[in-house]
Amino acid sequence: MHMFLFRLRHWQVFLLLCILPFLLQYGLIWLLDTLGVRVGNISSMVLDALPATVYTLWLWQVGSMLFRRLPSSIKISPLYFHLSNIYIVLYTLLFVYTLAVVRDSMAAGTLPLGMMALLVPMHLFATFCYLYVVYFAARALVSVEEQRTVDGGEYAGAFFLFLLLPIGIWFLQPRLRKLYLSDY
Repeated sequence: MHMFLFRLRHWQVFLLLCILPFLLQYGLIWLLDTLGVRVGNISSMVLDALPATVYTLWLWQVGSMLFRRLPSSIKISPLYFHLSNIYIVLYTLLFVYTLAVVRDSMAAGTLPLGMMALLVPMHLFATFCYLYVVYFAARALVSVEEQRTVDGGEYAGAFFLFLLLPIGIWFLQPRLRKLYLSDY
């Protein structure tokens, strides 16, 4: 699957990552509503988490592909990268579920403050994990392009392009595609 992503042009990846998940999400909600099917909490949670999950999985594929192409002189472990991605996906589902519970609780006139207090440190850790995943992918991208270990200033541009996905994809995908095609 990941090889398919790297063959695509920037506009195709933009549609796949930024437009298609939202179209699927709202299209399925509209279809289920039109058919009179009541969407349960789990279904609603999965549909709400779809866009963020797609983006996280794309970052995971990019980082994994780039890690495999790092020069042999660079010795890093992808363990924290993989664990961070797993945490982000699981946290996205938990966060969407929590928002649904809070919405239902507020409609009933109560607010689960304990759940909200627990969510704050988990959200901060998810933010840290996300920044680490972006750091890993950006540094790996520039390291693979330069075939050496790079410093912070050298991968800062790629870091911000990964952070600003809808804009960044137009500049990142041609670089990723070039790396992929150079091996084949």
